[in-house]
Amino acid sequence: MNAKVCAMREIILINSTPFPTIPTLIVNTIHYLPLYKALLEVGINPQCPKDTINALIFTSKHAIKALLQELQTHRDMQDFLKIPAFAIGSGTACMLEQNGFNIEFVASKAYGASFGEALTKRLQNRSALYFRAQTIASNLDKELLMHIKLYQVIAYQNITKTLPQSQKPHPHSILIFTAPSNYISFVQNFGWDHSYIAVAIGTTTLRAFAQGITSYVSTTQTLEGCVEFARNLAKTLPK
Repeated sequence: MNAKVCAMREIILINSTPFPTIPTLIVNTIHYLPLYKALLEVGINPQCPKDTINALIFTSKHAIKALLQELQTHRDMQDFLKIPAFAIGSGTACMLEQNGFNIEFVASKAYGASFGEALTKRLQNRSALYFRAQTIASNLDKELLMHIKLYQVIAYQNITKTLPQSQKPHPHSILIFTAPSNYISFVQNFGWDHSYIAVAIGTTTLRAFAQGITSYVSTTQTLEGCVEFARNLAKTLPK
């Protein structure tokens, strides 16, 4: 039994925040941006957003955190909690629910193409506000702009950290990526060892991987699901 455990591949989460049940390598930092002025610049009154929009779009927990930070600073922005929210992924939806948002729709498949198709059907004749990252891997914004009235506000930035080579994972490790930015930051720091196995939380992250690497997409699009998927891989794949 001990020999089998020793032969198992090491599992590491490559992320911007730590996770309690698995070793985590922090490869980038998240910088939340002020939203009040940004909303004014796109023509939305932060105090009365329902005068302009009637839907919110979230594809990341970080976008929610950025908005919550702004709601704490500007108490006159509480109407955002009442606007119907559209979320991608159960993790994003759970955070919205925990913080009192009005959830109208949660995508059953956590990747951009499916989410975009679902939104275009549900947001016809409505005006939506997309809280997004500065850089996004999917074409969700472009797809939505072709079909609905869409406002966009950049809520956060991913900033790559510079890490020492001593933190590079050992060969044969299983690396979990929950966003394309985490993969990009990892490769910028360490390159890629051909013996690594990559696990993606969804197809948008999977498409960010370079061709030729051994990769899988988790059957469940949550961080907990990715960890369980990686653990099952470690049990079945030889080192």
